[in-house]
Amino acid sequence: MQSNCRFVLFVLFCGVSSAAEIHVSPIGSDDRVGTPDAPVQTLEKARVLARSLRKTHPAEAINILLHPGTHTIRKTVAFQPEDSGSAEASLNILAWHDPANPDARPLLVGGAVVTGWKRSTFNGRADVWEADLKPLALAAPFRQVYLNGKRLTWARYPNEDPSRPYSGGWAYVDGIRPPMYQDIEGERTDTVVLRAQDARSWSRPQDGEVCIFPRYNWWNRIEKIAAYDPPTRTITLAAKMQYAARPEDRYCIMGMREELDAPGEWFQDVEDGKLYLIPPAGADLAKDVVTVPTVDYLVTFAKTHHVRVQGLELSCAEQGALRFTDCDHAVVETCSIHDLGYFHGSAVSLERGTRGTIRGCDIWNIGGHGVSVSGGNQVKLQRCEHLVDNCYIHHVGQFNRHGIGVMLSGVGARVSHNLIHDMPRCGIFHGGALNTLEYNRIRHCNLEMEDTGCTYTGGWTGGWHTIRYNHCSDSIGFDNHGRFFVFAWGIYLDESGCGNDVYGNIVERCQVGAMHLHNARENHIYNNIFANNAGPEGKAHQLSLQTWNDSPSGVFLRDRQPKMLKQYEQLMANPAWAAMRGMHVSPADPFLPDGTIMRGNVITRNIFYYPDQPDSHYVRENGVNLQHNTIDFNVVWNGGTKPVKTGKQAFRKTLADLTERIHNADFAQRLAPEEIVQSSDRTVAAGWRWYHKTFPDLQAEIVTRKKGDKSHFPERPEGCFAQMGRIPFFPGGKHALRLPGAFNKEKPYIKNTCIRSTPFGLESGKHYLLSFQLRHQDATGELVARFVGENQGLWKAFGSQGFLKRSDMADVTTATEGLLCQTAFYLPQPGDADYDARVTELTLQFQFNSSQGWAEISDLRLEEVEPATEWEAWQKAGADTHSVVADPLLVDAERGDFTLRPDSPALKLGFEPIPFREIGPYQHDARASWPIREAAGVRENPQWLQSVPIDKP
Repeated sequence: MQSNCRFVLFVLFCGVSSAAEIHVSPIGSDDRVGTPDAPVQTLEKARVLARSLRKTHPAEAINILLHPGTHTIRKTVAFQPEDSGSAEASLNILAWHDPANPDARPLLVGGAVVTGWKRSTFNGRADVWEADLKPLALAAPFRQVYLNGKRLTWARYPNEDPSRPYSGGWAYVDGIRPPMYQDIEGERTDTVVLRAQDARSWSRPQDGEVCIFPRYNWWNRIEKIAAYDPPTRTITLAAKMQYAARPEDRYCIMGMREELDAPGEWFQDVEDGKLYLIPPAGADLAKDVVTVPTVDYLVTFAKTHHVRVQGLELSCAEQGALRFTDCDHAVVETCSIHDLGYFHGSAVSLERGTRGTIRGCDIWNIGGHGVSVSGGNQVKLQRCEHLVDNCYIHHVGQFNRHGIGVMLSGVGARVSHNLIHDMPRCGIFHGGALNTLEYNRIRHCNLEMEDTGCTYTGGWTGGWHTIRYNHCSDSIGFDNHGRFFVFAWGIYLDESGCGNDVYGNIVERCQVGAMHLHNARENHIYNNIFANNAGPEGKAHQLSLQTWNDSPSGVFLRDRQPKMLKQYEQLMANPAWAAMRGMHVSPADPFLPDGTIMRGNVITRNIFYYPDQPDSHYVRENGVNLQHNTIDFNVVWNGGTKPVKTGKQAFRKTLADLTERIHNADFAQRLAPEEIVQSSDRTVAAGWRWYHKTFPDLQAEIVTRKKGDKSHFPERPEGCFAQMGRIPFFPGGKHALRLPGAFNKEKPYIKNTCIRSTPFGLESGKHYLLSFQLRHQDATGELVARFVGENQGLWKAFGSQGFLKRSDMADVTTATEGLLCQTAFYLPQPGDADYDARVTELTLQFQFNSSQGWAEISDLRLEEVEPATEWEAWQKAGADTHSVVADPLLVDAERGDFTLRPDSPALKLGFEPIPFREIGPYQHDARASWPIREAAGVRENPQWLQSVPIDKP
């Protein structure tokens, strides 16, 4: 009888419409047939009816219409290939609008309502309520509880700090932090050691989970606890992490019975089948609705083609709301998805498939990603053609702090016209190739991470993206030391990312630069406006360029090359890849003559506008070969009150050779052993002494090269500082002072090898240049050269410069080659702001911050020079030779109007107007809400960005 009714219903609707309708109402019954007057109750039943209709009438569209009200989903509704529609007859899951209540909409809740609350005494507290979960058959552990749709806090230590939601409420791993990039042999990745003040007593530690930001602070992990040893305060995790939990990494413990101690927290006793809750202020459990998730995803689709989900509200699930796997032509639009998800999953995910669309949705309060998209075939250069358009995404990544607004991989997807803000990390994280990011408004990102951007991409075989007409701002950055405003950019091209076109973007108020190119290759960056991107103190830089090199100990040869080569060879199996920009260079041999890798980048016709940050650097350039990367035809404006800083040094001419002021500058005078022992601070070189000698038996050596060992030290071009790189090392017969690497953690001040010359005098008010040659073997840290004035309690350094920096930078070398190193400084005179009369003499110091190996110094030369400006030095190095330092004449940049006036110098250099008004969401019938009312976040609560320095043990 029911089957006949359904068929009559179908025929009836086909007579007046091109689509069959199946109505679903929370007050319906699954014994009914799905008419407006006799709706079914569950989406699962509607799926069964729709599948039956699809079999008998494959050419007809099917509309599943959900009536307003709360639709409880206790088990994921899974659509399969047989539920697929077609281009002419799609499967549609739609909100049905009640004419009597047009603003009401259906809400899908993937959980169960917990009732029967009663007061309980728990942990000695009388404000705890408990409920029995056994009537709901909820025996499995869950990690989320919602009160009236708002997520509550899983009992945790330390408690959350509402006044500082990002920087507060953390404990820190015991010990003193080692250098982030220092590998430690035998380091365990499955333990967390608590500080003494955080020692806890837990009856069932295996109930808990640890949320921690290990080592690099690039992302967090949440891992179950396998065991806890109170005497050593050591937690052993149930699984190994990718990185170790190092001293001072921040963490919290969740899910312990003993930690239920604050309003808004809850605890599930799995063994007894009870839920305990301390209601937040104002809650009334007699009236309020408490829900716990019972599904990972509310609705899933597997190889279900031509399906549309429209106008729904979805909430409460362990992972996400909608998941599409291998689906073609799937559409999600005008949906509101919020308050769901733990560590894994996304609010909406398009996994593989083709031509999927997520349009006009509002997505917020998500545990993982807002939207994740993948698809296409990178080897075959086949595009998935997925689209994420006109969405409003905010406050995602609430458990997975690597949760992204749009997590994009694959080939040929487009992300456009979205508004994304208040992210723990990036607004858009995009891998793969040939993806387009355009017209997006992305702001207030990286609230819990560092080394990141508003957008991020990279990889030797990742790139060829188009990044255009986006407005990125307020990339904040938060480090594992409890500090905000660090190490975050607007647009980040990382890990050798190649072939990207970046144009027409506005990037403003990012903390250490508008863009960071980390060994990036063959990228074209043009026609962008970069404004005030040097942090709140205005002392960072506007643009960052950093290369890898061929150092055996460097990150490329040591770690990246094998993986990148494998990926490269896979792509090059397709001849079409040979025509892609930059693919003519293989990671098997990517090196320029100077040993660097970064090449082919073209940065032209951009506006760098930072009059409010005149003390910042225009550029931070680390070892990049400027002859193989083009930077030109830009407009640079720092307000005109101070010289433009580039970090480059040059001089117009040498005024005097003052090398003789440095006693034994050629290291030719060697002390005999009996002379050395007369004083504990004497080195083997006369006139050079140990500065806070690291170990009593520490020894230096004087090394002499015979004539003919290496060719002569090259002549320096007149007026230029040499770009540090490889040079033939010793002229014949020259001496070098070899310093051993050493580290003594017990020393209160200088912990590494450090020597200083005999004091000498220099005239104030003049500029000086120090040159020397440097060679090393097995160095793990930099060598710092500096001039120091010490007198009457003063310690003041001049010209301090580090060489042999971190191993993935450009200024490292092998034992058989040398570096030409130079540093310059100005010695203040009376009347200068930083003049100090106590500076009467200087010593030249070399500090070797390595625990092993050695460094050799030779060919010291000290000169008085007439300096060039840093901008002149930058141009002498080959950059910005046609660029201008001038006001670009923006209409009202301070109020966000970046339109150029007709007489702007940028227009004369070829700058083209940016379509500002098209950036961001737009009004459309396929928008979940309009106008968009932006949710409050750190923009409205700047006090949340208060740094909380780590309390040292």
